[in-house]
Amino acid sequence: MNSKITKRHLIGLSFIICSLSLSMVMASCTDDDSDAPLNFYSSVRLTAAGFIEADDARFSDFKTILERSNHLGMLKTYGSYTVFAPTNEAIQQYLKENSIPSIDALTDEQCDTISRTHIVNDKAYFTTDMGDGVEPVNMNDDYIQMHSDSDVTNNNALLVYVNKNSLIIQKDDSVTNGVVHVINHVISASNNLLPALLEENPTLSIFCQALRLTGMADSLTKYVDYTYTVDPDSAVGGKGFWVVNSTAGDGTGQKTQTYYPDKRYFKFTAFVETDSIYNLHGINNLEDLKAYAKKIYDESYPEDAGKYDNDFTDRRNPLNRFVSYHLINRIGPREYWVHCQGSIYTEKFLTDVCDPEDYFETMAPHTIMRFSSTGGEVYINRKGKKTKAEVPGARVLKSGEGDSYTQSCSNGMYHYVDDILSYSKDVRYNVLNRRIRIDGSCLSPDFMNARARMYYMNKERMMIGFKIGYLTDFKMHNSHTFIGCGNEQTGWVHYQGSGVCINGEQYDASVKLPPVPHDGTYEVRIGYSQGNDRGIAQVYLNNSPCGIPVSFRIFDSNSGWTSDADKTEDEIKADDKAMRNRGFMKAMDSYGGATSLRDQSNCLRRILVRQYMRADQENWLRFRQILEGSTLYMSLDYIELCPKDVYDSPEGEDRH
Repeated sequence: MNSKITKRHLIGLSFIICSLSLSMVMASCTDDDSDAPLNFYSSVRLTAAGFIEADDARFSDFKTILERSNHLGMLKTYGSYTVFAPTNEAIQQYLKENSIPSIDALTDEQCDTISRTHIVNDKAYFTTDMGDGVEPVNMNDDYIQMHSDSDVTNNNALLVYVNKNSLIIQKDDSVTNGVVHVINHVISASNNLLPALLEENPTLSIFCQALRLTGMADSLTKYVDYTYTVDPDSAVGGKGFWVVNSTAGDGTGQKTQTYYPDKRYFKFTAFVETDSIYNLHGINNLEDLKAYAKKIYDESYPEDAGKYDNDFTDRRNPLNRFVSYHLINRIGPREYWVHCQGSIYTEKFLTDVCDPEDYFETMAPHTIMRFSSTGGEVYINRKGKKTKAEVPGARVLKSGEGDSYTQSCSNGMYHYVDDILSYSKDVRYNVLNRRIRIDGSCLSPDFMNARARMYYMNKERMMIGFKIGYLTDFKMHNSHTFIGCGNEQTGWVHYQGSGVCINGEQYDASVKLPPVPHDGTYEVRIGYSQGNDRGIAQVYLNNSPCGIPVSFRIFDSNSGWTSDADKTEDEIKADDKAMRNRGFMKAMDSYGGATSLRDQSNCLRRILVRQYMRADQENWLRFRQILEGSTLYMSLDYIELCPKDVYDSPEGEDRH
């Protein structure tokens, strides 16, 4: 834990202690708070709107903007809001910076944008909740970047910044419907798309030149899918609907509150090196980067060497591959790419066994990235457990470690990395020559763009559903099929606390597998939890049946699972071998907390097929329900692609 986090927690703790002490004193003296000051301790008698209306000397301009955009009334209602309230001085500075003569000259559209930029409407975020890496989402569906610092001129007092340049000057004013933070600068809300946002940063000049030359900048300009529509009553913010996706003790299905996204977004993330990082590798201009990319990718793809050097828009061109590998077609703050904090990390991952990891396909065709975390840091393509790295990989910098440039916009964000990223021969054949375990929530960019991957809306047992035709890398082959992604829950017996629910009368759905890093023989496996309210599905790989159907029910799984308790190592190995002979494996021992998933009899891995796979091949798994019943479903927890070098190694595959 770094010093900033420690200070934040200490300050938060002392703040709570003071709050409790003061509230007890106030309760003993009087029950009348009519003349109580507006602060963290007493402003609970006010709504967020009341807090702003009560102090015209500081907030009259912001109040006007909220009134004109019809958001002031909303902040008077029941809910859970976080409001970043700019002072009058901050508003006047904003007008001056944008050559707007007065607040009356703001258009209604500008008032609406400013209002929505400064309001988070699904949770009250106190500064004790907002360490580096916590990024709330405002009403524009944009991430708000938070980072903390120490004021060296004031006894190292904690400073909290919003989107790099807005300092919280009065924090944690609790109100009846959330919390208000007073800021000294209007939060910067870039109307740019990601390519333009990158271009604004002069430290990224070499990368941006390559982005333009390869045409990949054009691939980052999508934002909203205007063909997508949804009944507001079934969308986020509406009443939603209920879907069976968990097992009760009596074998009947329990229902989970489910919503469709209000809108369907196309969003992107870039992991980028600054010019100074390139300089350390002897890359000082675009021509140097072309030469570097050619050296890396001619070795990684010898069959394409020299064939596409002059066509920079060809996806097999070395520079195009280099740039594309830095881009992923989904948006996420640093901690979204792998668990490095929060209750799932602290309570569920057995980090003394191995580092948490995740895998994502990049925009370079048929390529993947491995993300891992240790000690609160996030790394890309690192090899080695914890701090003992054989290949160090590239570290993803925290938001407070960079410069003052805004790193997020309407359709994406970027993160700095401290070393050059590439899909080199060493990455493909060494770093990624491992069991690749992909959590279900990583299997579609729409899961992350709709914020279904991690904890969402501060609600228990919630799922985001997706309409037919509007879920990338999935197919729903009939109108009865439903697919949803459950939000992160420590109580769910699922890897990473999330899972993909496939439901409906004789559901029929396919999912695209991430690419394998190199040609070879692989085992394709699925991880899942069983329940007696679930069904039986025939599974296909590229439309070829994968053996007998898979039962997701406990009473006829035929896995041969037995507990490891009171057994010798040889007996455990014999049990594992017997399960493999049946086509099953226990779940991993590296996740689950005090009781790992390996120790839970309803958590299994099914070996679907063992076959030769090519790195340039697209592969699809298909699941077809063979039982009748509209409530029978399957829970797809994760997928594994395991090379022969691992599952057939002399020492045997580990249990992690």
